[in-house]
Amino acid sequence: MRDEDLIALAGRELAQLGICSEKDVFDGVVVRQQKAYPVYDDVYQERVEVIRNYRGGELPSLHLAGRNGMHKYNNQDHSMMTALLVARKIATGSALDPWKVNADAVYHEDIRVGEKDVSGRQVPERVAAR
Repeated sequence: MRDEDLIALAGRELAQLGICSEKDVFDGVVVRQQKAYPVYDDVYQERVEVIRNYRGGELPSLHLAGRNGMHKYNNQDHSMMTALLVARKIATGSALDPWKVNADAVYHEDIRVGEKDVSGRQVPERVAAR
């Protein structure tokens, strides 16, 4: 689909949702990016924080949501909640923080007799530079 067609489609869908009228959409940008997902290693959280800080300082009108937008492994419900919070934040100008969705999640696995309790964040260590 051409960029112009995608922008027009977005305008029609915004109007259908009652967010604005189709004529209110006067411009748009389409960014085509291969699906990307970060490597989960021992410095993953620090790398995502760099992205978050840059976005907050340099691109405050760019709102991130969902797994791919936030590079965060949320389940479907949590991903949809981040999108709803972003939409509400934009619509109301509130200080809602989609990054707090599922922020305190702890996943426990059953430990059986004879198995080691491997508590903590289970990620591979970063591969050493060659």
